[in-house]
Amino acid sequence: MLWGFIKNKMLEHPQKRICENEASLTYQEAVIYAENFARDLDKSYYVILCNSEMAAALALLSCFAAGVTAVPLSYRYGDQYVKNIFKTLKPSDVITDMGDELQIININHNDTALKDDPALIMFTSGTTGKPKGIMLSEGNLLLNLKDIKEYFKIDDKDKILIPRPLYHCAVLTGEFLISLICGLDIVFYSGGFDPGTILDLIEEQKITVMGGTPTLYYMLSKFLKNTSNLKKIVLSGEILNKNRALEIRKAFPDTQIYHVYGLTEASPRVAYLPPEYFDEFAEYVGIPLSSVLVRVVDDKGNKVPRGEDGELCVKGGSVMMGYFNQSGSPLSGSGWLHTGDIACIDKNDFIKIKCRKDDMIIRAGMNIYPQEIESVLKEHDSRIEEIVAYGMPDDVCGQRIGLKVKGTFEDKDEVINMCRKLLPAYEQPWKVELVDEIPRNGSGKIIRNNERSY
Repeated sequence: MLWGFIKNKMLEHPQKRICENEASLTYQEAVIYAENFARDLDKSYYVILCNSEMAAALALLSCFAAGVTAVPLSYRYGDQYVKNIFKTLKPSDVITDMGDELQIININHNDTALKDDPALIMFTSGTTGKPKGIMLSEGNLLLNLKDIKEYFKIDDKDKILIPRPLYHCAVLTGEFLISLICGLDIVFYSGGFDPGTILDLIEEQKITVMGGTPTLYYMLSKFLKNTSNLKKIVLSGEILNKNRALEIRKAFPDTQIYHVYGLTEASPRVAYLPPEYFDEFAEYVGIPLSSVLVRVVDDKGNKVPRGEDGELCVKGGSVMMGYFNQSGSPLSGSGWLHTGDIACIDKNDFIKIKCRKDDMIIRAGMNIYPQEIESVLKEHDSRIEEIVAYGMPDDVCGQRIGLKVKGTFEDKDEVINMCRKLLPAYEQPWKVELVDEIPRNGSGKIIRNNERSY
């Protein structure tokens, strides 16, 4: 079902190309390659672990063609990440590009069949704790692609650069697969984070579409010297504050900017902000996709009034089958997925994400959102390059607030004085650290205290 749909869409644009560095294949050649390689795939699932993202893409298509489960991983996250997920999954076979071509390596003769038969198992980063495998069906992916295609105005005149690994569901579904079915030329970049190189590729390859985090586009704006070829960009993966949005808009004045929200458990896209609303409502992730229902609930699962904060819940046909090797359903009895994100829905039905539920700081009964502290400080002091607020356990008031700041400050007293001027008493930090780098996990997301990340 899934491969038949993707294949037919690709063959509507047989001469469109998938490229990386000097390697290049037409869509038609990619279809032939995938179906030939699929003949050797006789196990129930395969880990995909490649140096080249183009090779990983061909391996993924081959798994779809064979009707076997694909488990995309990435070397970019380090050895420990790979070890943690291999320990959880215990795979028998890995598709890799050792020797510069795809090959299958057997690492374990105990092949265990998957009873649920998902199209994908997408693992969390596994950099902290035990990684979770999110099982997505062919139907999940097809419905999410249909919804994305309804609002994402891309076509065969566009060319997309994909600088992040397919390990991210947002990249796999929302960039790679949607590009295939819309007939875009695709350029992969498998190098490390290098804004200068990415901007050179955008210029040299005449890239018109790209996705990334607000941090990525903020860094690109610092290196941007000329007007970019980019016509459409997608922001996701981090909470976007107004100041950062203004900086991105200034760098890309004529670009359509889609601010979107999702999570792997929903295949992943849940909501999008139409580009015409970006300048006025940049901090919002917009409205749900056509097939998606959302609601905001309190700690007891009751729906909260419009405009009030609570946990965002999602329901629809793109919500996952379940977690790998976990019994029972992760969904509520009525089919609602609890996202773990604190959000509100305003009078325009626009969704605004406030923070991760487990990142929220509760101080003497007050709910404090770390991203709001960060936004206030960043908006009022240009010396701050990056900042992270987090909660610290306290026997008296529940939690205290800590700050890690990267910027051009003489000492931490300057930061403390700034906080006294800009923040209310209940948001004053108890601990301030000046750091050279803000810690991030393999996905590029901030690692807060206790190794929790958003």
